[in-house]
Amino acid sequence: MTSPGSSLLPFLPAPVAVADPDGKAVYVNPAFGEAFDTCEGETRGRPLAEIFAGGAREVVLAATDRVCREGRTVRFRLREGDHAYAASAAPIAAEGANVGIIFLFFEEPAGERVLSYHREIQEPLAELASALDSMLEQTGGRRAERFRAQVETGLRASERLRKWSDELRDAVAQRSERPAQAVADALAGAHEVGDAAARTARVAGHQLELLLPAALPAVKGEPGRLVDAFVRFARERLEAAPEGSRFTWTAKALKAGVLFSFTEVPPDDARSFAPEDECAPASLSAVTEPLGGSVARVADPVAGVTTAVRLPLA
Repeated sequence: MTSPGSSLLPFLPAPVAVADPDGKAVYVNPAFGEAFDTCEGETRGRPLAEIFAGGAREVVLAATDRVCREGRTVRFRLREGDHAYAASAAPIAAEGANVGIIFLFFEEPAGERVLSYHREIQEPLAELASALDSMLEQTGGRRAERFRAQVETGLRASERLRKWSDELRDAVAQRSERPAQAVADALAGAHEVGDAAARTARVAGHQLELLLPAALPAVKGEPGRLVDAFVRFARERLEAAPEGSRFTWTAKALKAGVLFSFTEVPPDDARSFAPEDECAPASLSAVTEPLGGSVARVADPVAGVTTAVRLPLA
């Protein structure tokens, strides 16, 4: 592998770190040293994750593990002190083999940071609501009336927290409107949506299949707003579906854009068809149509409901 120090990496304003296939630091550029209060001499040969503390260490460890197992670029977010970063970890290949990992960190603007916090909050909220619902079903009879009241209070509090979290997200999104020519990494966004949907599917007792290609072209749109809208839509559908439903999340390149599809198939004994199932979700239309994209929904009593979103190429 070419020496990182002989490349342009030392001159990049964004923090960059290079690790070997075992996740040990080979090189960090000066911007990385300034951002994370370290230098190349202190990091060389150490596991890169050890440079970070607390939750950030676990995030970097998880990203390193996924790059090694899946051999693809992984996007993630981490917080270090008072700063939040949108980061990527990508494999470095030579002669068909992975010889290292390169990490790139971009400090997130305040608005993007709040949107990412919102997405993180939604997962424990969904788990809390699911646990309380389960407890509510098990607290029947007169002797359990007091416990039922407590569980119902918890459910109402959880719903209020979700409501205020959504209102905060909407307020931030309105204040930080981005031009329609912003560029989004379609593949990274598709994986981020798929990962969030998979976590919700596990909690709700559903099956989720991810059918994503090895590469996708960039599309128009602000990445944070697009991912947030897709994740919100997927979670709403997953939480509303009867237990045991099957879902598929796919993405594929078209001549003039990228097509994302979310298909839901309820169990045989719970399949039904309603006219509103063919109405395009307003939440997705609001973020895609200003970009020149489109949203379509097709419902079939046998094949289920498919929501397809087309985004134009950047």
